[in-house]
Amino acid sequence: MTPSSGSVPPAPAGFDEALAAFLAATLDLPPAAALPRRVARDQWADETTRLVAASGGRYELRREYREQRLSETLKATAAVVTPESLVATLSQRFEVADLTDFRTAGDSDICYLKINHGFWEQLYAIFAAPDPGRMRVRDPARFRGQYVASGFLDALAAVIAEVVIQEHERLRFAGVHFGVSLASGIHDHAEVIAGFGDRSPDKQKIVLGSAIGLLAWWETLFPAHRPTFVDGSFPKRGLATGALRETLAWAAARSERIVFVVPPHLAGIRLADAGIPQESILVPGDTVHESWAACLEATARHVLARLADDGSVLVITQSAVFSALLGLFLVHVRGQVVPSASRLRYFDLGQALDVAAPHAGGLWMRRRTTGDASVFHITPD
Repeated sequence: MTPSSGSVPPAPAGFDEALAAFLAATLDLPPAAALPRRVARDQWADETTRLVAASGGRYELRREYREQRLSETLKATAAVVTPESLVATLSQRFEVADLTDFRTAGDSDICYLKINHGFWEQLYAIFAAPDPGRMRVRDPARFRGQYVASGFLDALAAVIAEVVIQEHERLRFAGVHFGVSLASGIHDHAEVIAGFGDRSPDKQKIVLGSAIGLLAWWETLFPAHRPTFVDGSFPKRGLATGALRETLAWAAARSERIVFVVPPHLAGIRLADAGIPQESILVPGDTVHESWAACLEATARHVLARLADDGSVLVITQSAVFSALLGLFLVHVRGQVVPSASRLRYFDLGQALDVAAPHAGGLWMRRRTTGDASVFHITPD
């Protein structure tokens, strides 16, 4: 089932107010004007553009100031992150903790999300002149439209601020396993760094560019604070080791419903051997970031309504960096609109879901063997 099929549950009490307050604070809109209209999925980008265009001059000034700061920080970071200084700089600025077995969480909420190397490379290209010797990205114009003109970066920064906890010089994430990756996600962070010198020059550019973008983004948001992330390789590595199937089977056994948030090529995706209702919410494939406000209204409303009705929901998503925005927003607002006894288990699995549709999936799926390819399958709605 998808929202367009008439299966949309009514929003839980307080959801509209919570979303409007978040969007109003992000875009400097009056709360009454901040709630997106419910339109067809192919109009979500237009609806998001309408909201951003309605924002006031204060928002534009804030955005210009943040862009300038990010640009300056990126350039300063690029000056110190070199192949020779990479390991030392990364260890000084952040740490990546081992990802513990999710099954130790017991009867608790889980939110695992990740932001991969592509996004961090794109930030570097958008706000600092592309350097052919240090990055892959040659034309950042389309990424500026995706992330900047759409207001997506502002929304992501705003929701991060709602869940992050600053403790002296350290940062941690309340109730969130925040994964990062500086390469393809098939090797964990320690392996990527240890093997950096053995990579080809082109592959070194990926790691360098993403490291610069990652470091500068967090330095801009939280100067002089050292974040602790978890490893972003869990989904793809879990396919190879069987850990992904085991984790999701454990989570499904403790949930009343599975909700997939996926692009159209994964419509009807299902988790194998799960004996509970499963459904798909479709988000735009190529324009999910430009559609972020309307996407958030549709997906978060649906997930929280299911959580209020069913009490325990497993959410599995592939939705680019929007998956981070959605997961963090759900963590931020769920306590306001659904019973505290409910349980949300949220897993951003990215391209690992493409094992269900290998011919329609991304480049990684077409290039690599996947290990446990039967964990997901497509059953048309």
